[in-house]
Amino acid sequence: MKISSTTSAVLLALTTIVSSQVIAKQPPPEDDPFAELDQAMEAFEYEGSKAEMQEFEQWKAEYLAEYQKFRQEHFQKLDDIRDNLISLWGDAEVSTQEEFVDYSQDKTVKTVLDFEKNEIRVSVLHDNNEAVSQEAVVKALTVQAQKDDTLSQLVGENVDQVLAEKLITSADKAETKAAIAVDKKNVIAKEIKIIEQQSSAQEQQIEKVYDLLNTQEETKPENASTAQSEEASTEKSIAQQKAQIEKEKLARIAKLQAQTAKLEKNNKQKEALKNKKITTFTMPLAHKNDLAKAEPFISQVKNESERWQLSPSLMLAIMHTESYFNPKAQSHVPAFGLMQIVPRTAGVDVNRFLYKKDQPMAQSYLFLPNQNIETGGAYLHILNSRYLRKIKNPQSRLYCIVAAYNTGSGNVAKTFNKDKSRNINRAAKIINTMTPDEVFQRLVEHLPYDETKHYIQRVIKRQNIYLPLDRA
Repeated sequence: MKISSTTSAVLLALTTIVSSQVIAKQPPPEDDPFAELDQAMEAFEYEGSKAEMQEFEQWKAEYLAEYQKFRQEHFQKLDDIRDNLISLWGDAEVSTQEEFVDYSQDKTVKTVLDFEKNEIRVSVLHDNNEAVSQEAVVKALTVQAQKDDTLSQLVGENVDQVLAEKLITSADKAETKAAIAVDKKNVIAKEIKIIEQQSSAQEQQIEKVYDLLNTQEETKPENASTAQSEEASTEKSIAQQKAQIEKEKLARIAKLQAQTAKLEKNNKQKEALKNKKITTFTMPLAHKNDLAKAEPFISQVKNESERWQLSPSLMLAIMHTESYFNPKAQSHVPAFGLMQIVPRTAGVDVNRFLYKKDQPMAQSYLFLPNQNIETGGAYLHILNSRYLRKIKNPQSRLYCIVAAYNTGSGNVAKTFNKDKSRNINRAAKIINTMTPDEVFQRLVEHLPYDETKHYIQRVIKRQNIYLPLDRA
C-alpha cells in the first residue's frame, strides 16, 4: 500500500510558506528572489513526508492489530474443534499439509486422504458391542467422492460405488480404543507439540508480515542513520510480536490442560469413551511416481510458468514440498492449498499485484487448484521481480527465491548481512560477490530457521524430478 499525501499533510506544508524563515533558522538572501520559495518547498516536502510517515506507521499498527486478532480467532477456532474431537474420539486428527481429514456430519466417521503415504483411511467410532459393516465404509467413500475432486485426485480416477467396494475389499482392518482412555499423557503431549509448532510457524510468519509491510513504503530515504533507526524499530516490534505469540502459546497450553482435566473429572464422558471403539479401514493405493501425482496440475503449472517466465520444475518442486499435491493441504501458519498460500502475506501481495485489491485471499479460493497455482506463480514472480530483483546471477536468485518463499526476504537478507539487517538490497550486494554454490551453502548453513534450511534442500533436490517438463 502506497500512502498518499493527506489533506492534513498538505495544509501543514502550506502553512510553512508563511514561516519558512523560522524553519530555515535564517532569512533568505536579498539577492536571490527564489530563496523564499525554495525554503517553502523544502518545508512542504518535510512536513508532507513527516505526515506520510505518521500515516504509514498508523496503518502498520492497525494492520498488526488486525493480524493479531485474526491469529487469536483462528487458533481459538482450532482449539474448540480439538476439544470437541477429543471429547468424542479421545484424540484430535485434523487436516495437515500431507493429509486431508474430513468428518461425517454426526462426527462418527472420519476419512483421511493421506497424500504422503498414498493411502486412504476410514475410521468409524462405535460402541464396543457394535459391529461395523463394510457398507458403512463404502458409503463414507462415495459421499467423500461427491464432495469434490480431492479423493479422485489421490486415487487417480473417479471413485464410484464399484471402485469404493473394491478399495474396501483390499483394506486392512484394525480396532483400537479411544487414545485418551488408553494414554492421556501421550494425547496431551501430542497436542502441546502441535501448539508449539503452530507458535513457531507464527513467529516465522510475523517476520514475513513485516517484509510485506516494509515493502509498501517504497519512497524510504536512503539516509544511513534513518535506515538504521527504522531497522532497530522493526526488530523491536518483531520481538514484541514474538513475545505476544509466546504468551498466547502458554495460554493455549494452560487451557488445553484445564480442558483435559475437566474431561478427566466428567465421569459420564469418561465412561462413554471407555465404551467406545474405533474401527479403521486402511486402503493402500497403487504406487504412483511423482510425475503421475503432479499430472492433474501440469497444464496449469505450464501456463503460469510461461506467463511469469518461471520453470515448471521449480513450481512443481515447491508444490511437491509444500503439499505432496494435496489440494486441501492446510498448515500451522495457516497456509492453504497446493502451493500453501498464506492469505495475509502472499495472498495480499498477489491480490494487490493481479487484482488491485488490498485484502487477504479467502481460504475457499485457495483450495481451488487453478487459483492456487496462479497465486503461487504470481508470488514467485513478485519475489523474482521485486523483492530479490537486485540479485544478478539467476541461479543465486533462484536459491534465494526458494528460501524467501518459505521464510520471507528479510530472513534471507539476515543470512548474508553481517549485522543481521533485514535489508535485502544490502544483502544483494554481498550475494553478487558470491558464486551460486556459495550462496546455496550459506543459506543451508545460516538461515535463521532449521525448517527453511531443510526446505531449500528438498525443493532443489525435487526440482530434478520435474526437469523433463522444462525441456518439453
